[in-house]
Amino acid sequence: MSDTSFDSSSREPRSSGSSRAAYSLAAGAAAAAALNAGAAIVYSGVQDISINQFNSLNLNLDGDAYSDLLLKNYVFGGGNYQGATVNFFPGKLVSFNAGGFAYASALSAGFTVDASSVGPSFFGSMAYGGANPNAQFNSASNAYLGLSFSSGANLFYGWVRVSVNNAAGTFVVHDWAYENSGAGIQTGAVPAPGALGLLAAGASGLGLLRSRKRSK
Repeated sequence: MSDTSFDSSSREPRSSGSSRAAYSLAAGAAAAAALNAGAAIVYSGVQDISINQFNSLNLNLDGDAYSDLLLKNYVFGGGNYQGATVNFFPGKLVSFNAGGFAYASALSAGFTVDASSVGPSFFGSMAYGGANPNAQFNSASNAYLGLSFSSGANLFYGWVRVSVNNAAGTFVVHDWAYENSGAGIQTGAVPAPGALGLLAAGASGLGLLRSRKRSK
């Protein structure tokens, strides 16, 4: 289903966690094996992925069969737009509502992402010029998105570090991490030296399931 400009709508559709679980038995077994190996922060390593205008990027944070977070760098009638959507219920962004619009929160390092801080929305505008006046990513360097996302029967908490320049239409995804025990995570937290929490990122592993080009 194509994304639209109506990220402020509380009716934006999404897939259910139960559907995702039903279609990912093998992936769920692999995730369970990883959990049994011990709780850990799982980190992408520095990626510095640029999302071109009119494009979006689907991040697969945990390396299963499904993408978890859609990041958008579009151009609409009102100008350049950047936004984020957690793909599967019951995942949510750290977000806020203002003036009838849903916004993603731009977080500093050390913010705790957990059940008490995610929500209220699973999507939000990051920047849209004057059309979204309360957006926090208009000129953001190394800011963090916080989110929860489903993985089989599990709900994990993670962060994604980004830089956005709305006026220039640039959107760079630097890196990301999540806590595989289901516990909360602080933005910017990475595995301790010697820990086995670094996963190779790429089209065949962690990172990117697809980058969809959006036409004008």
